[in-house]
Amino acid sequence: MQITLFLEASTMEETKQIINNFKNFTNSYDVNLSVSKVEKYWKIENMYRTLLEVDILSKAKLKMMMNSIASIWKELPDEYLASKTMDDCKIYIPNLYMIIVNLAD
Repeated sequence: MQITLFLEASTMEETKQIINNFKNFTNSYDVNLSVSKVEKYWKIENMYRTLLEVDILSKAKLKMMMNSIASIWKELPDEYLASKTMDDCKIYIPNLYMIIVNLAD
């Protein structure tokens, strides 16, 4: 499973702090993450794209964690997406613009 975060940040240092905060948040759901990539997102200024690898996670814990991240999720084949640009979607994690949870291995 992989999680992609689109983070609002002006520097790599700020991005790393947001990632650490997100990892601390996921630890409360017994979710272990490892960062596989962090890069500036070329389409939007002051945005970083982060790829996180996730250890095996039960569907129940995933749903609980997702409900604590955003109010609305769009379900796509093999992935879930939440974004500040979606109607009535509230993102509860500071500096998180969009998140994609890819269920494929």
